Amino acid sequence: MQGREPMPTLLATLGGQPQVVTLTLDLLLQQNIPIREVVVVHPASYAGLEHSIRRLNDEFPGDIYKCTGQPIRLRRHALRQYGALIDDIVDEQSADGALNAMDDLIRDLKQSNRTIHFSISGGRRLMGFLSFSAALLNFSQADRLWHIHTPETVKLRVQDGAAMHVAPEDGVRLIEVPFARLAQPILSRLLSANPHDARTVMSAQAARADAEQQQRCRQIAETVTGAQRRVLRALASGLRPQEVADRLGISIRTVSSHTSVLLRECRNTWNIPEDKRLDYTFLHFMFANYFSDGA
Repeated sequence: MQGREPMPTLLATLGGQPQVVTLTLDLLLQQNIPIREVVVVHPASYAGLEHSIRRLNDEFPGDIYKCTGQPIRLRRHALRQYGALIDDIVDEQSADGALNAMDDLIRDLKQSNRTIHFSISGGRRLMGFLSFSAALLNFSQADRLWHIHTPETVKLRVQDGAAMHVAPEDGVRLIEVPFARLAQPILSRLLSANPHDARTVMSAQAARADAEQQQRCRQIAETVTGAQRRVLRALASGLRPQEVADRLGISIRTVSSHTSVLLRECRNTWNIPEDKRLDYTFLHFMFANYFSDGA
């Protein structure tokens, strides 16, 4: 492997929405990132999984990405624990097994000279937290963690793989999650001291992260005014500011004012430095799952 350029690889968690994979791939290719392999990782049994696999297979006939005609290989990776398939992530044992499985997969990819672009938007929310943890343990500075932002109107149109590609004007975009690269030097020191302890700690943190995230979101949602909460819910659903204004029957200036308050609350709650730029897409990223759970 010495002297060879790393192969850019898209690693993506997969659930019942196969279009998340192709939409992410399209956006990476538009950034001139020469992806040549797509690896989708998933539990062995999942609602809509077989439909997702069929839709994705249709997009890569003969290891050619039909959308662009480029040679790109699709590979699926079902999670295993001690050689046995993990049907779903339903308790602490299966969560720990899933984390170890993703840890092994990413390490294998890195040892095979891959640069990883990891899309964590597909599948169960816990899958995203576990993926985040595995990335923390293994990423180098060249690797990237991605979340995909899809406006609500587009989301309805492409749902369940009804459409696997969209036009640039539809507003679908990638948001890089920088935390894995920022924390990686700290975790590298922890791993060098005791790799088993590091993975155990990350597994326990992943199991608790969902509840902690929900608590922070709840704190903000219960602090702001009713009008601000309505704007927050609309932005969390994927609407852009003008669409929020149209939906709620308020001015774009009012939306901007409420958004500024919401971002200030988020900055305080998550202790985000002032020099870190935030915009309305941050609210979608942080609150989408909170409101989707019926909050």
